[in-house]
Amino acid sequence: MQGRLSQSLHNAVRLILGIEQQNYRVQRPWAATVISPAQTGIPLDANTRVVELFDQPDLRQQLLILGEPGAGKTTMLLELAEDLLQRAIANENESIPVLIDLSSWKNLGQSFFEWLVSKLKEKYGRGFPAKQWLENNQLLPLLDGLDEVDSEHQQACAKALNAWLTGELSQRPCGVVVCCRKEEYEQIVRQPLNLYGAVYLRSLTQKQIANYFAQMGLQVVWHTVQQDENLQEVLTKPLFLSMFGLVQSQKMFSLENWQSLTTSNQRIEYLLSVYWKAVMNRELIIDPNEKQQGLLSKTYRKKQLPQYEVVQRALIFVAKALNQESQTELLIERMQPSWLVDTEQRTVYRSFSILFFSLLLIAASYLSGEFSEWLPIMISTFPLLKYVLTVDQISPIEKLQFNGKILPSTKEEYLLLSTTFRVMTLVFAGIIWLANKIDQGLSYFVFIILTCFVLNFSVAWVVENIRSEIIEEPIAANQGIKNTWNNMFYLTLIVFVLASLFGALYSFKISMLTHLEFQHQLFLAFIVYVIGLGFFEGGGKALIQHFSLRLVLAAYRYAPLRYDLLLNYCTERLLLQQVGGRYRFMHKLLQDYFARMDLD
Repeated sequence: MQGRLSQSLHNAVRLILGIEQQNYRVQRPWAATVISPAQTGIPLDANTRVVELFDQPDLRQQLLILGEPGAGKTTMLLELAEDLLQRAIANENESIPVLIDLSSWKNLGQSFFEWLVSKLKEKYGRGFPAKQWLENNQLLPLLDGLDEVDSEHQQACAKALNAWLTGELSQRPCGVVVCCRKEEYEQIVRQPLNLYGAVYLRSLTQKQIANYFAQMGLQVVWHTVQQDENLQEVLTKPLFLSMFGLVQSQKMFSLENWQSLTTSNQRIEYLLSVYWKAVMNRELIIDPNEKQQGLLSKTYRKKQLPQYEVVQRALIFVAKALNQESQTELLIERMQPSWLVDTEQRTVYRSFSILFFSLLLIAASYLSGEFSEWLPIMISTFPLLKYVLTVDQISPIEKLQFNGKILPSTKEEYLLLSTTFRVMTLVFAGIIWLANKIDQGLSYFVFIILTCFVLNFSVAWVVENIRSEIIEEPIAANQGIKNTWNNMFYLTLIVFVLASLFGALYSFKISMLTHLEFQHQLFLAFIVYVIGLGFFEGGGKALIQHFSLRLVLAAYRYAPLRYDLLLNYCTERLLLQQVGGRYRFMHKLLQDYFARMDLD
C-alpha cells in the first residue's frame, strides 16, 4: 500500500480538495431512514480524513468514493487502507484491508463473492484462505476502478456487487469501499449501490485554484490560464496543478519562458517538458537512515541508476507503441513484434526466433540419433513451417481452463470421435499395408510420418482447447510469461497422458490390421517426440518468441532485459503508474508528449 501511495503525485505535492458527503447516491438497503435523491450534498472540512467518514456509525463501514478523473480517488482509498492497516496491526481483532482492482471483472457467470475469492488467491497465492477469512470478517475489501471495468460490463458488475452486499449473510462484507468516476457512475452504471454512504471529491473552485497558484508564486500563470479556455480545461485539474507545484518546488519553472509562449498547446508542452526534467532530478530517498545506508532508489537500491537518456528512450519507445496500438497500458508479456520501429528490426526479430527454433531442432535431431534411428525422422515432421508463418504473433498461455472440452461430453460427440478414429486407422492401415508390400522398412517410415502428422494436429488442438480465452488481470510485471512457463509443464503432462492412451489403442489397431510388429524403442521415441511437441505447443514457442523480442529491444536500447526494474523506477519518478502487472503514464497527455519525440 505504501508503494502504491508513493506513486501518487498528490502525495508528492499535497493538494487539498473539497469533499462533499453525498449519501443520496447509494441505496442504504436496511437503513431506518430513506434519503431523497433530490437531497444536496453536505460540504465537509477539507482536512477531513476519509477514515473519519468510514467510521461514522450510520455508514456501517460501507462507502462509495466518487470524483473526477485525476481528483485523487485512489489516493484517498490508499490513505484509508494505510489507516485501517495500522489499526489492524495494533489490534488483531480488526479486519485487514485488501486492495482489489475491479478493472478485470467480467460477467463470468459467477457470484461477486466467488470472483473476489479467486482474485485474492491470485494475489496472495492458491493457499491463501480467502473464503474463510472473508466469511470470518477478517478481511475488508477496498475495491478500486469500477469505472475501469469494460463499459459493457459495468452495469452487470454493479448488479453483482449489489447482490453480494445484500445476499447470503455469511458472505456479506464487514465493510467495503468502492471507487468510481462520477461520470461513469451516473451515465453507465446508472444504479445506486447497496452501500450506506458516499463521498464526492469536488472540483476545485476558482478561488482555490487562484490561492494554489499564489502559494506557488505563480499568479502570472493563473492570469494566463484564466484567459485561455483550453488551458482551463486541462491545467485546472488536480493532477496538473500538482505538476505545477512539483516543478516549482524543484525551481525549474521559468515565468519568462511561459510568457514567451503564445498558444495553449505550447504551454501544455512546456509544462510537460519541465515536469519530466523535474521528476528526473527529484531526490528519491528522503529517509536519513536509508540515505546513510547508501540507497539511491527503492527499485535499484544501491545500484547505479539508469541514465537520463536510457529512461527517455525507453519512454519514447513505449509511448509510440501504445499510441500505435491505441492503448494506454503496457503489459510486458503482451508486447508484440509489431511494436518494433522498422522492417529491419522486425527482420532481426524473425531471424532470432527462427534461429532458436532451428537450433533446438538440430540439436534434438543430433542427440536423438544416438537414442533411436527413428527419432530424427519424427523431428523432421515438426511443424516448423507453422511457427515461421505465425512468428509475428506472440500468444502466451497465461491461464488454463479444465472444462472438459477436449473429451466428448455427449453421446453424439463420442460417436463422432470413435467413428473418426476407426476411419483414420483403417485408411492409415491400408497405406501402411501397401508400403509393407514394397518394403518393410518403408512401412515403418510411412507409419511414423502419418502418426507424427496426426500428433502434430492433435497436440495443437488439445492445447488450444485447454488454454483459457479469458486472460486474468496480472498481479506482477510479466506475470503472463511466468504463467506460460509454469503452464508449459502442465500441458506437457496432459499431452503425454492423452497421447499415451490414444497412442496405445491406435498402435494396437494398426498392428492388428497390418500384422506389423512394433519395437519398444519405437514407442519410446514417440514418447520423447510427444514430450518435445508438448513443450513447444504448450508455451515453448511463445517463450522463444518473447525472448527473441526482448533481445531485439535490448539490442536497440528500447528496453533492458530487466524491463520491470526500469518501469518500476519510472513509477518512483512519477512518470508511470503501476497497477498489478500494468503500467500507464501519469496522464495521456504525458504519453502523447513522449510519443512526439524522436527515437534517434
